[in-house]
Amino acid sequence: MSAVEVTTNQLIELRLTGMRETYIARLRQAREGDLAYEDFFSLVLQDEVDFRKSARIKRLLQRAAFRQSASLEEFDHRSERGIEKKQLNELATNRYIEDGTNILILGPTGAGKTYLATALGNAACRNGYSTQFFRMNSLIEQMTLSRAKGTYLNLLKRLASCDLIILDDFGIKPLNPQQYQDFYDVIDERGEDKTTIITSQVPVENWSEIITDPVTCEAVSDRLSSIATKIIMVGMSYRAKKKGKTESNLDRK
Repeated sequence: MSAVEVTTNQLIELRLTGMRETYIARLRQAREGDLAYEDFFSLVLQDEVDFRKSARIKRLLQRAAFRQSASLEEFDHRSERGIEKKQLNELATNRYIEDGTNILILGPTGAGKTYLATALGNAACRNGYSTQFFRMNSLIEQMTLSRAKGTYLNLLKRLASCDLIILDDFGIKPLNPQQYQDFYDVIDERGEDKTTIITSQVPVENWSEIITDPVTCEAVSDRLSSIATKIIMVGMSYRAKKKGKTESNLDRK
């Protein structure tokens, strides 16, 4: 067995996949480019670092369970839509996650709330932050099911440890007492150092329509909005625009 084969097997045994995948190519590069030993070693180490970073990002994106692809680079940030490029660039730094600042994205249906929230979550994953995306109704269903299975505390612990949680379509329908208590538990367990992104058609001052108990509503509203960036989305529905373009194209045919 050659020295190259021995080294390759050792890399496999040590699970240094990034180095194993580029080892032969780096050897060839070293021979053809007359690389110094330290330069060669630095390159293969960087290959391993890059591989592990890429693998972690892939895992984070899979666990986030986004419902669509979205990126901040492709987001329509015209000021008349309720958000400017400067604010978008600031959010792209993910400093709001480090600061434990929540984000409330409010506005009419189809205005791009879910897309923006997903784009922020995507950026968070690519910067190494654990993220979970939920439709609000889906989270409530999961919590109800976990109570029936006796795994409620495990679910609560998982949600509490996540760097960023995105709750989409909060307030699509009122919550019953058990549901808003479960929701309060999630927000309370996450404390003040974890970030939550909420998208909703309902203004914060009207959240009493969703959580009818005044005490619980005040507690939830205070925890989510006291340290928060509020983004009010405006403008014509994306879906309406898309439909209009489709109909216009058909008319031309």
